[in-house]
Amino acid sequence: MGDMMSDLARLAGMAGLGTLLVAAFIAWARREFGRAVTLLVFAFAASVAMYAGPDLVAAVTDAPVRSGGDTAGDGDAGGFPFWILWAALGLAATAGVVGTAARFLDRRRRRRADSRRRAAADLARRQALETDHDAVREAYGTYAADVLQFLDRPALADVTDPRTVAFLHAIDAAADARRGTDLDTYRQAVSSLKTAWQAADEHARKSGTHHLPKSEQTAIARARALLELALDGRSGAQERQAAYVKARALLDGVVTIPRQAAAQLEAHHRLALPAKR
Repeated sequence: MGDMMSDLARLAGMAGLGTLLVAAFIAWARREFGRAVTLLVFAFAASVAMYAGPDLVAAVTDAPVRSGGDTAGDGDAGGFPFWILWAALGLAATAGVVGTAARFLDRRRRRRADSRRRAAADLARRQALETDHDAVREAYGTYAADVLQFLDRPALADVTDPRTVAFLHAIDAAADARRGTDLDTYRQAVSSLKTAWQAADEHARKSGTHHLPKSEQTAIARARALLELALDGRSGAQERQAAYVKARALLDGVVTIPRQAAAQLEAHHRLALPAKR
């Protein structure tokens, strides 16, 4: 019975030693060199204990040693029960591997949790950036679709004005960055867009039509008043139609109404026309 237990324990010890070596190889492949060296040291100590342990114990206890490393009293009442040593080595090796695997799994779990947190943070950042981006786009879209706002600050559509040019470049750059995956690039583009929009809009509001010749300022002022009448649903259809025609004639050659504003103006004018009978 003692011999069988010793053989089984030795097999367990060898399995544990092999497991240590495999774990050391995996750690080395993952460039975890400190852990790999530690595992190799454990493996070396285990192998020494497995093969030199019986002789050392026999020398200390003055017990005769049989070939193969077993004492003559192995399994007997007076011999040293080496199967206990093999079992202890196997358990120690298994515990080391299990502990290493547990630490590895725990680190992987933490890495995955950190990755999920980073992904959630990146999503929140992108949503915030898109909100700021859309706010500028909507403000500019409202301006470009409203002929009265356009006539109040035509400089915002003047492509010869450096502030307007900078804004148009910034809005294109932000649109390109939004299609990409680099959040830092998108953040920088949105920040530049907000700054460019503020500069262009404030300049256009302050300058109004004062940068234009006096004759053009007068024509725009008269056209604006006529367009207010043309867009006023309380006025008669013929009065609104006449005001619209006069306003377009005054603006012809002075300013170019943005495409969106012109389309809405035309749509409103068509609705205002009396139905044909």
